[in-house]
Amino acid sequence: MHILHCTYSMETGGAETMLVDIMNGQISAGHRVTLLIVNDREAESVTGSIDPAVEIIRFHRREGAAPLMMMARLNMTICRLKPDIVHVHHEKFCRLVRMRRSRLLYTVHCLNADMQYCNGVHIAAITDIVGDDVRKRLSNAKVRTVANGIRIDSIPVRKREVSDVFRFLQVGRLSPELKGQDIAIRALGELHRRGIDNVEITFIGAGDGLTALRELAATEGVDDRVHFLGLRDRDYIYSHLHTFDAMVHPSRYEGFGLTVAEGMGAGLPLIVTEHDGPWEVADHGRLCMSVERDNYVSCADAMVEMMNNYAKALILADEAREYVRRFDIARTVESYDKYYSDIIG
Repeated sequence: MHILHCTYSMETGGAETMLVDIMNGQISAGHRVTLLIVNDREAESVTGSIDPAVEIIRFHRREGAAPLMMMARLNMTICRLKPDIVHVHHEKFCRLVRMRRSRLLYTVHCLNADMQYCNGVHIAAITDIVGDDVRKRLSNAKVRTVANGIRIDSIPVRKREVSDVFRFLQVGRLSPELKGQDIAIRALGELHRRGIDNVEITFIGAGDGLTALRELAATEGVDDRVHFLGLRDRDYIYSHLHTFDAMVHPSRYEGFGLTVAEGMGAGLPLIVTEHDGPWEVADHGRLCMSVERDNYVSCADAMVEMMNNYAKALILADEAREYVRRFDIARTVESYDKYYSDIIG
């Protein structure tokens, strides 16, 4: 079949790199795949890893410019291509796409996504938690869970012994209102007040929250043990995950948590927010330590418990590494193929 993927940008990020893997898998399965990038925002490290058989259409639009013209161009492109499936990765496309709407599929990548224009659209939710969130806000939603996927066999497994300093990691966009980096820093400050100073947290990612997070680390007196590495591509992340002792991800709202699944693939013990997307990925909390949402003391308690019972945490992490294989990218590709076929009839 001919699959048209529509996205606004292809910058470095979990959703973008996973889309690359999905498209490459679809090419391997014998499909014709076209990618339409609306805005002039892409990273060569991302688009450069797309299979050459994928046709890429670039509108090179400046973000926010001429939406009506872009809408007309988008629909003319769909009319010309006549794809079997139009697979979109942002809710705005549900308003903009007018051609072949009966074959329009929107993947909801986050909680609290805007569903205003999604009536009648086929929806893929990346976790059951996201699917339930969609159903609460969209009556008669045509939604199915299609879990995100990772390249599990590309991730080196943790081998490092714990040193005098316990090293936590969080990977993700620096958006504290969603990812909760401030909660992790406040938890580190709480440990400092308890006299526990042999702990560090490293953040990989970029975003508008960097300045505020640096200031918070200084206020909490832990700026010497909070490290910001900035944006890194997936190859860097995969090759460095196993050098840390554990992953802490006290998100406020997270639909899936690709980086958490990747941490599981690397054999890292996990601390995540209860009843959030990563909590579901960790078998509904069975394979991680759970903390209360927006509660830095709960996060600090979990960090202490993990450090004090690290041998037990590693046993759980070994089980998590096997469990996370169900989120291999090949299964994601197969699930989308089945959904596409059901939509086409």
